[in-house]
Amino acid sequence: MSKIKLLELVNDEHIKILGADDLQLDRIPALIYPDDTPEDNEKRSYAVSVLRSPLSKPENISHRREIARDFLSSDALLEKLEAISGDAQEYRKNWQEDRRALIAQRHQEDAEGSAERDLFNASAGAKLEMVKLNLSRFLELSGRLGNLIDLLASYTLYAEGLLEFKETCIRLYASYAFSDVPRAKKLLDADINNFTAELLLGLNENLAVESVSLNMLYTARDGSGKDAELSEADNSVPSIDGLVNIDSLVPLLLSSIDALNDHTVEACEELIGLFSELSDELRFYRFCYDFCKKLGAAGARFIFPQVTDAESAVTSVLSLRDPLEVLSGEGFGAPHDILLTPERSGIVVTGPGGVGKTALLRAVCTAQILAQCGLPVICRDASLSVKSGIFVCFTDVSDPERDPLRRFESEAQAIAKIIDSLTPYALVALNELFETVNFADASDALYNIFSVMTQHNIAFFATTHMPRLAERFIEVDRITAMSMSGSSRLEPMNTH
Repeated sequence: MSKIKLLELVNDEHIKILGADDLQLDRIPALIYPDDTPEDNEKRSYAVSVLRSPLSKPENISHRREIARDFLSSDALLEKLEAISGDAQEYRKNWQEDRRALIAQRHQEDAEGSAERDLFNASAGAKLEMVKLNLSRFLELSGRLGNLIDLLASYTLYAEGLLEFKETCIRLYASYAFSDVPRAKKLLDADINNFTAELLLGLNENLAVESVSLNMLYTARDGSGKDAELSEADNSVPSIDGLVNIDSLVPLLLSSIDALNDHTVEACEELIGLFSELSDELRFYRFCYDFCKKLGAAGARFIFPQVTDAESAVTSVLSLRDPLEVLSGEGFGAPHDILLTPERSGIVVTGPGGVGKTALLRAVCTAQILAQCGLPVICRDASLSVKSGIFVCFTDVSDPERDPLRRFESEAQAIAKIIDSLTPYALVALNELFETVNFADASDALYNIFSVMTQHNIAFFATTHMPRLAERFIEVDRITAMSMSGSSRLEPMNTH
């Protein structure tokens, strides 16, 4: 399995879709998020990007599907995770603004500063203030991480991805519990103008000294460079070599503050990154959740289908419905059973206009896309093999006065583009192709196209309103000819 990055699997390839506009994929998000608000606009845009980028690996699809099921069975979990992680980018922005404001304030104070300030205050004051600011941010983020772990622990989780994410959070939290960042919390109470050993203890937990003023740890020097108040004749006074002077102490303290500040900033960035990535990945599960709720409200029965390797080449769907018809309420045609196997990899459907052939063609392709996105399909049961690509050509028959020659030319160009892009185990959908030319030419052209597809393990679904054209393929190897009547029922054609 590919490496897991929080909730989402990475290192996957997205399959290619030609003819997504013919499938009207963008209408699904528009029906789920119909309001013209910034929030709905963003969700709608994201949902479109998901539908146009199906996954190619069954294990990644299953990963999404299993997590989505966990969220659907405990919908409050998704909402609470969104609340914890949703403002990560805004949090980073506010933190950076606070840091810039503190720097600007210090620059102004330095410009107006007094010459009476001692060396240590002048050098370390700004650094320590910045450390305290960053430490306070870290403690807030660390507390949020603890809340996230408590939240995950309060729900029963089954999905492998969610369980691994929970373990990742716990390991991260434990690593900070033993780091020098939380142990430096005492710096938050340190007086910037009174650098006692409490400050040193905050910087170095292993420093074994009492709470004494720093001026007891070093001796001042007079202008001559000699130690003041020391007499070479007074043997009771420690030698100068045993004392720490300000010149050697200040660089050590400044270095410690810098190191702690760098560590704190790094910890904050890592935690903000975790919440930001979590927020991004939850967008898919929010879309999935909202999609399922809309389907449920429309009275549709849906499942998360089983997705198998491309080599199995089996598409089996029972009681399939078109999500556009269900979500829009524009029609509830009869549900259909679809079966494609290596032995029967192509279906040609005929029937009069208006019985639902195009809707069925769209439903088959959309079901494949939804399944490979890790989303539900409106059906009673389904098992679909992964397709390497989905290629669609829907003939525009809305204008009866359109020049037949121009229509044939556009169809030929579309088919040429599809053939140039075909890969084994792809799915091709053709709607009423080549029906403006004479029967013999249309029959021969389609026969040649279908023959190439069946020889290269490419599944296809084609419709025609010409029964004679469908009859041409009744006894052709690996192709099933079917008819659709006014009741929208799909039935196999026979030879008599």
